[in-house]
Amino acid sequence: MMEQEILTILQEINPYIDINEESLLLKEEIIDSTGILVLITELEQKYKIEISFEKLQLENFQTVVSVAKMVRSLMREKNDN
Repeated sequence: MMEQEILTILQEINPYIDINEESLLLKEEIIDSTGILVLITELEQKYKIEISFEKLQLENFQTVVSVAKMVRSLMREKNDN
């Protein structure tokens, strides 16, 4: 499941905090701006997508579920082209 894969990436970025699918990633300071950059790089490599500047909105990085939703949307867009 994609959510579990994203959780694994986040745990590698910040191994000192408990994270679940509904954790508020920014509000609970699970990731910071540097962590978001690492997460984006990992997601782009793993899922062969490009996360554009337009997708860099807080709502897309609030929880693991919202990140997975964005990645799925980008994968669909890529497959449609």
